[in-house]
Amino acid sequence: MPHEERRIIFDYAETYKAVYALCVQKELQKPLAGAIVAIRQDPDDERNLVFSIENNLDNSKGEREYSRDFLAAALMLYCRGLRIPLPKGAHKSVNVEQDTVTLNISI
Repeated sequence: MPHEERRIIFDYAETYKAVYALCVQKELQKPLAGAIVAIRQDPDDERNLVFSIENNLDNSKGEREYSRDFLAAALMLYCRGLRIPLPKGAHKSVNVEQDTVTLNISI
């Protein structure tokens, strides 16, 4: 049976905006003010990602941990805001690369 694969690629600035927007919507603790400089997998739990965030204005640094599901939901919300259509019943997953985050969609 044929299937479709789609990839939507986000830079770290867009990823930060997406995570921030979902935190505001869900009334969760917002990420630190600044910019994402790295995202790595939690060594203890592959379902979680650790975001390294730096603020150049006050030279502060910090980390926040989010699940892959939370990140996927944040990216889907961001897509909705940009009017990028996403199929409701598709399987969605997230891949983190050096400077980008990819939302993979399989139909």
